[in-house]
Amino acid sequence: MKHLKILIVVLLSVLYQNAWAQKQLTPADPEYYAMDREDMTFDDEQVLLVNYRGFVSPRQYSVTQFTNVWFLPIESTRYNFNLNFYDKGTDRIINDDVPIQWKSWIDDGAAPDPLGCNFRPNSPSIMVTQDEKWQPNQYVRTGTFHKEYNQKWVSFSAKSWTSVSFEDDEVFIKLKLTNRNSKDLNMTIIPNQVAEHMVCHFKQGDTKSKQIDTYTIGSDMAHARVSSSIKETSEKGFEISIAPGETATYYFAVKFYEPQNGAPKVYQADIKERMEKADKKTRDMLAWAYKQMPVLTSSNKQLQEYYYRCLLSVMMSRYENPNYITDVFWAVGTWPYTISWDNSYSSDVLAMLDPESLKGAIITDFEQVQLKKTYVGWNGAHWEILYIQEPFALQIMIEAYLRHTNDFSIFDEKAAGKTVWQWMQAWVDELQTNYTNDLGLIDVGYNTEKIIEIRTDGYNHAVPITNTLTIDLLYTMADWAKKRNESKLEKRFFKDAEKLKGLVDEYMWNEELGWFDNYYPDGTKGTIWTYHLFDLLGTDYLPDHQAYKLVSHLQEGEFLGKYGVYSIARRDSVHWDLIDSDWGGGGQYAGMPGRISRNLYQKGFAGKGWDVLKRNMRYIDHFPYLPQNPRIDAPEADRSSMPLQIAAGAGMEAIIFGTFGVNIQENSLSIKPYNHEDIGEALLENVQWNNNSYSIQLERKTFSVYKNGQLETTKFYGETYSIKK
Repeated sequence: MKHLKILIVVLLSVLYQNAWAQKQLTPADPEYYAMDREDMTFDDEQVLLVNYRGFVSPRQYSVTQFTNVWFLPIESTRYNFNLNFYDKGTDRIINDDVPIQWKSWIDDGAAPDPLGCNFRPNSPSIMVTQDEKWQPNQYVRTGTFHKEYNQKWVSFSAKSWTSVSFEDDEVFIKLKLTNRNSKDLNMTIIPNQVAEHMVCHFKQGDTKSKQIDTYTIGSDMAHARVSSSIKETSEKGFEISIAPGETATYYFAVKFYEPQNGAPKVYQADIKERMEKADKKTRDMLAWAYKQMPVLTSSNKQLQEYYYRCLLSVMMSRYENPNYITDVFWAVGTWPYTISWDNSYSSDVLAMLDPESLKGAIITDFEQVQLKKTYVGWNGAHWEILYIQEPFALQIMIEAYLRHTNDFSIFDEKAAGKTVWQWMQAWVDELQTNYTNDLGLIDVGYNTEKIIEIRTDGYNHAVPITNTLTIDLLYTMADWAKKRNESKLEKRFFKDAEKLKGLVDEYMWNEELGWFDNYYPDGTKGTIWTYHLFDLLGTDYLPDHQAYKLVSHLQEGEFLGKYGVYSIARRDSVHWDLIDSDWGGGGQYAGMPGRISRNLYQKGFAGKGWDVLKRNMRYIDHFPYLPQNPRIDAPEADRSSMPLQIAAGAGMEAIIFGTFGVNIQENSLSIKPYNHEDIGEALLENVQWNNNSYSIQLERKTFSVYKNGQLETTKFYGETYSIKK
């Protein structure tokens, strides 16, 4: 009987282990997003470990090195940390800073070629790195060292896990070493920190760094100290001994702090627990986001993964840093600014995830921008730079908030002494007073950068998209005034919209080209082939014949390329720009392909919408999250721009509101999905409306709608399912 019980326990244990091994990963798990480093086309500084407070970048070809520290107000983008290993048996230092040495050798020949290390005469000994894998807030690396010096062997393997904290400004490293030798492995683990400058924003002092002691580096403004779970220390570092064939695991924490706050202890017994707590935060937030959003499963796995990479890009742009001006701060990406134009591309996603935080972003914009500034930093607005897209972006954000909450009280919320409704009226007044020419067209003047960043001139004065979006804003303001029972304002806004629409058709529409032209003060016109104009497809008033003409330009080699939509058509040889490519030519802003796709779907151009979307989906083979301005013809993201953009959420919105045809209105829900040959079957679950959950199943010939798990209807494509409150 005793043996039988033991057998049952063993069998249950095996079954449990098999079940765990076969656990199906979902997008609620960080492992779902795991990507081999060798598959990424990012540079080191573009690979991010983020945990809603700050970030660092792990470096390729090292087991322990990281750089690019952002824990605001502390910043040290050129800081580099790694561990080196001094083997006492052979009196050799085994370096783990290959990325630095390699860059030095390539740039100026000052360091030895790492390819010759470990065997060329007088070359240094280095760790031999092997596999590297990224997932949200965890970077796993393996390495080996296996050398004989004067008949003495040093042979050990290394595996590391790197992550960042949510609760403090620190980076964690878990390091597992296995002694493969027949003798004890006695080593000193030496912290190696290099930084020319360490900054604490808005503090006065010298930023130049110096070595303070074995474990600490810093400037007058900010310090970094290395702590470990290793008790025994010396003037050189952390002392360890591993018996033959044994494995030992050590924990390290690199803390960034202001010197007046005191240095952390070098020995810390609880780093493992803090690291596990950071991992839990990462998992909890991904699980929360997965639960809040519609759930997509598809036989087209690229579509499914793209959907969730877009969600991950949005979530990696979320900050809950106590030093920031809001509890939830939606950054544009890695730059610590919240900008309405960037947020607007993901405004429906933000509304579904966390409507209060979207409302907070709207209010923050009114408080900080005040018709004058666009860049709202983590600690307030900066620079006298204004993008005239502000009112249109705020319109989109407010529309998304209303769509998912029906909370019209937002118009009565106050910011900087005015209500939201008053601020929106002020924006209309600003456009009509300071940006309207004698003809009545919206004229932003000479400054191209007020519209978008095109480095060539000509995209200025009366620009088509600025005028057409103003028309849409005026119609929308009329609708909002009607809901507020302000009939006088309603009539005024509607009349102004009709007038401007007539002027745009008269002075800017080019029937022959099927495009809207720029109009200049001397009465001349100019045609600029920018995909910015496709934002017009998202408005309700555009006549069908103009929509058809605009869409006709979305052709291969004109606007369409391998990975999406050229920001400037190749035919526009005057304005084409390969470097500043998100608006200037050879690339695209992260939010535009999703927004264009969604607009195409909603205008009835489903095939073209899918064409744009599936091109953009190809990026996920190369990027773990979506960068700000990737190239169109190759999956590249230059170092001058962000490797992460919140606007990537537009890709999710294209799938929800385009492919699956979800249309949420104040008092109704309609669903008119589109299937495509290369999608096959797909299911979108957890679409929330009016306290009910809807699911949409796409099959080859028909689609089905479920309400709270019960079948509501099955229809043919081309039909619409509608329900009213």
